[in-house]
Parts: sequence; C-alpha cells; structure tokens
Amino acid sequence: MEGLLESIKEEVARAATREGPVPSPHPALSYYRADRPRGPMRVESSGVTVAVITDRQKSIRLADGGVLRYAPGSYLFVTREARYTSTIERATPRRPYLSFAIRLEPEVLTETLLAIDDTPDGLAGDDAGGDDAPGDAWTDRIDRPLAACLLRLLRSVHDPYERRVLTPLAIREVVFRLLRSDAAGPLRRAARADDPRIRDAMRLVRRDPAAPLSVGSLARRVAMSPSHFAHRFREVARMSPMRFVKNVRLQQARLLMVQGGLRASEAALEVGYASPSHFTRDFKSHYGASPAAYARELRDRYSP
Repeated sequence: MEGLLESIKEEVARAATREGPVPSPHPALSYYRADRPRGPMRVESSGVTVAVITDRQKSIRLADGGVLRYAPGSYLFVTREARYTSTIERATPRRPYLSFAIRLEPEVLTETLLAIDDTPDGLAGDDAGGDDAPGDAWTDRIDRPLAACLLRLLRSVHDPYERRVLTPLAIREVVFRLLRSDAAGPLRRAARADDPRIRDAMRLVRRDPAAPLSVGSLARRVAMSPSHFAHRFREVARMSPMRFVKNVRLQQARLLMVQGGLRASEAALEVGYASPSHFTRDFKSHYGASPAAYARELRDRYSP
C-alpha cells in the first residue's frame, strides 16, 4: 500500500511543477501545489469532487461550521455544489503541499449509483450513517483497490490514446469504489431520486449548450414545473440546473480552445456567452486560470 501511495505522489509531483492550480490534459483532473502556507481560502465546489493529498495536509471548514482534516493516505469527497474555506498550514519549496482533484460528472455518478442499486448486494451497508441527508463532504482512508485505480488514472492521462479510452474507465471505477464505502450510504439513498426527465434535460444541455437555456425553458422541454424541476435536478445532479449549464459550456469552450485553437472571445460566443468578460470570470473560477493562460499551458506541455 505504501508503494502505491508513493507512486501516486511521484505522478502528482511530476505534473504539479509550479504553484497554484495546474491543469491536466483531461478536463476532470487537475493538480494543486503550494510552496508556502495558504489560507483560509474561499473555495466553491462546482459539483461532486474527490480530492487527494499526496504531501502535507489540509483542513476545510464547511458552511455548517464543521471542520474536516485530511492528509496523505486519505481523500475528501465533496458530494454536491458547496462553498467552504480551505487552509494549508505547512508547505515549503523543498517540500510543497501537493494534491489532485477529480470532478465527477452527474451522469457518471447517477449511472454508477443506479448500477449499484440494481445489484443484489450492491447496497450492503446502505443503512450506515442513519437516515439523514448526505452532508456536503466527508473524508476517509484510501484502501488498496482505490489507490491502484487512482494510480492508473494519473498515469493514463499522459498518453492521448489511453486518455481517450482508459481514463474514463478509471474515473468510473473511482466513483464505484467511493460509492461502495459505508460513508456513501446516504448518498446512495439520494440516488433513488433519479428521474429520466432530469437525464433528458442533461442530454438537451449537452446537445446544444449555446442555446438560450434557463430553468423555465428546460422545465418546459421535459414537462415539469420550474420549481419541481429545479428541486429534482439538484437532487439527481447534486448541483443546480444553471450550474450544470455553466459547467457544460465551460467544458465545451475548453475543448474549442485547447483542441480547436479558438481565442477565448471566440470560444465564449460559440458556447453561448454574450459577454467575454463574464466567460473569463467563470472560466477562471472553474479551472483556476484565465482561458488564454490555461489553453497555452496545456498546448505547451502536452502537444506532440
């Protein structure tokens, strides 16, 4: 197990060669490095995220006042769109704080939850944690199967063919292993809120993210009232409908800039942003860098 964790640390150290958020060639994965203490910093999760520290440690304070601490050998699982503060107490250039995060798409989360729910013993331990709704986040230890999967994921993103085929499989396995934990019992129970109309709405957004989308227009397309639609969407996707729309637009814009070579202003218009400055603010909040700097770094580091 220690060998797996050390190999994970080496992969992150190889990628996170500068301070701050560092992009990876796969949009779901990013790295972070700090050479000095930081915080408390305000953080806004744009959906379900798993974060893993490979050196040093971090504490986060949730909106309800709860405090979680995690270090190498453990992970943080943020179960929904959430705001919290983050503090890195120790870090130096010789021994920096290193971590990586995986953003989990609502469709992957929902499909995996439903697959687990369909198996006879898939919900073993489902009563763990009582009947309360799932909290915003929890921490837990990394076991050997999860560590092996995380290592495969980190290694797969460097090869374009593996990134296309193996990285999505590794992410699905990460989701599967996290949702089998006892701590995920309340989150699994929340999956029973799944509604095919919500999945239809997600497909509509992905099919045409540049369309003039709103809660009301999406609700009408799937024959639901706006209030009921918004409530059910948040239950299923773990984020608001308009947050989902924003995420899809930013993902598409990222692709247009990195692979298509579009300028930020061009990509913004292509995905439905009327204001390039609004697009730049949203992109930096989501990816940790301005659109131009993000695309340039990815092209410089990973282009053949």
